[in-house]
Parts: sequence; structure tokens; C-alpha cells
Amino acid sequence: MGIPYSDRHNRVMSVLTPSRYALLRLIAEAGSNLKAESLALGRNHAYLQQYIHKGTPQRLPEDVRESLARRFAVSANVFRDDADPNWEPLAPGALSDAGDPSPRRPHFATPRAPFGAAPVERDPPPTESQFRIPEYNVAPQAGPGALPSHMAVEDGPQPVDHWFLPRRFLSAFTDSPEALVVLRVAGDSMEPDYQAGERVLVDTAHRTPSPPGVYVLWDGFGLVLKRLEIVYGTTDPVMVQIMSINPGYPTYTRALDEVHINGRVVGKWVWK
Repeated sequence: MGIPYSDRHNRVMSVLTPSRYALLRLIAEAGSNLKAESLALGRNHAYLQQYIHKGTPQRLPEDVRESLARRFAVSANVFRDDADPNWEPLAPGALSDAGDPSPRRPHFATPRAPFGAAPVERDPPPTESQFRIPEYNVAPQAGPGALPSHMAVEDGPQPVDHWFLPRRFLSAFTDSPEALVVLRVAGDSMEPDYQAGERVLVDTAHRTPSPPGVYVLWDGFGLVLKRLEIVYGTTDPVMVQIMSINPGYPTYTRALDEVHINGRVVGKWVWK
């Protein structure tokens, strides 16, 4: 039985955009959490949690950006959507670890362990020649639309594992290794190229469907893994074709501003 649209809509979570990463890093650096910062903004306690995990609102309004800028002593443009021409990355020196030139994932607060539980185990630090890529328990459906099976409640999504790859190898494929994440495929609409259970490497910095390729996106109905291609000649609005590899699934079209592209698939693991 399918999940009603309202339930699917209410449970969406997207891979974090740069502005969301920046907000989580600043909150963690301050030793705070999403609930406390939401209340400090004069909003309901879940306001920033919904912004981070559900994409609601999709963009922070100006008064919220200004309040966050004053609170964390950074430019308000840091909290703009990174597609906005006025968006700015987090400035060097904004975080205590900014002096370290090595690329790194945004810092997330330590998950709260249940009473009496053992401390959370940490992966050993990567060597200088290795880069650590987080795997999140979010399965883009190579089919009708999947839902995340795990969401951290307050402090942002927590990686369920880490993959270590040589920096030199990654540098041949991307200029932003810190934007890479590993996700698990579900469903069969992208078979035979992408099988259920396979892990794919996603570049979350690449969120425009050009050139055509396979992307992770929210299409209005679910989090899906699909081939995207802009419909030639469309301008107002720009339309995008959302295609499966399995011929048993239809191609459909959406306005580009109706989909949220979380990243481009740049690799996968193949076992022989």
C-alpha cells in the first residue's frame, strides 16, 4: 500500500545544503542546539529543525538571517540559499578550527546516548593521505519514491558509517571532497545500472542538472535516484525530464523549481 502524499510530504529530508551546513556548524561551535536557537529567534521550538530536515521553509526569511548573523557574528548572506547570487560561504576564522587548511565535514554535536548506554564509538582519525566520507541512513528510491529511515532529532543528521578514500584519487574527480556523501540505493527503477542495496557516492555541491546525469532529488513525492535532463527550449519555467533506466517505469516532467536536487551521483561501488 502506498504512503499518502501528506505523510510523504511531512517526512521529507534533504541532503544538507551549504547554508544548512554552516548553520549546524555554528550552532555546534556555540554548544547550542536547534531547539534553543529556534526559541532565541522567537519562533516555535521546531522551526530550525524543520528547516534543516524537511526543507520548510526552503529559504530563511531576511529577518531570521539577520538575527542569526548577529547571534553568530557572521554575514547574513551565509544563510542565503547557495543558488542566490548574494550567498557567501562561511568566512575563514568564523570557527575555532578554521586555521586547519585540510578539508573536513561540518562538525555535528555528539549524539545523546540513552541513560546507561555505552559512549558513542568514534572512527579513528583519517591519515593525511585519506579523506573520510560520511554515509547517511537515507535511501534514495530507484523507484516510486523513498523516505528516510532515520533522522536525528535535534543536532542534525548523524553519519551511520564512514568511508576512507585516498585524497589523490578523489582530487581527480571533484574539487570539493568535503561535499561528498555515501547513500544506499533502494528500489528497481534504475536497474541494471543501480541495484537495490548498492552504495553510491553523491556530490552534494552539484545541484544543477547540467550536464545530464543521475541525481538524488526530491521530486514532490519522494526522495528518488533518477536521470535528469533539462528539456531543451523551455525557459518560463525551465522543465526537467525525470527518467528511469528500467523501461518498466515512465518518464515524467517537472518544473525545475518544483524539484530539490540534493546532489549528482559521481560513483558507486561494484563487487565482483
